[in-house]
Amino acid sequence: MPYLLTIVGCKNAGKTRTCELLVPLLRGLGLRVGTLKYTEHEGFDWDEEGKDTHRHRQAGSEITGIIGRRVFAYQSHRPDDPGIDLDTVIRTLYTGVDLLLIEGLRRAAGLKLEVHRPGFTDAPVAAPTELLATYGASLFRYDLLHFDYGHEAELAAHIFGNLNHLHEVK
Repeated sequence: MPYLLTIVGCKNAGKTRTCELLVPLLRGLGLRVGTLKYTEHEGFDWDEEGKDTHRHRQAGSEITGIIGRRVFAYQSHRPDDPGIDLDTVIRTLYTGVDLLLIEGLRRAAGLKLEVHRPGFTDAPVAAPTELLATYGASLFRYDLLHFDYGHEAELAAHIFGNLNHLHEVK
């Protein structure tokens, strides 16, 4: 099962860009890397009006999904649905990766990488004890490693060197 590292930060702080930069560097270190984007929205439209799954939903389907050889999406339309358990998703869909970068899930278990960007980061989002490191602009004082923009290779090496400190899904 994969190790988890959650990329957190304020809205528009650069979490997605951080994932884009880290994935090829971590792969270059020999890791199989997966990503998972978390959203706070109750749901989102991943299908266009008139497409089959949209038509299923409009017909009253309580759960709509689509599956292909290499794609799967699922959405519950029931207001009483408790949601999908993260560990179940990971154990089901991410078994073939060494490291899973989860973007935006602040409540995830394990250590986090917090991204700071001037003009978008007004306060830290994670406690210092929850952090593996910080990345971006050095906006707050922590007693842990910080990596400035342009030092992504060093950040990837730090993540690689600390895999055993990250949460591992069992």
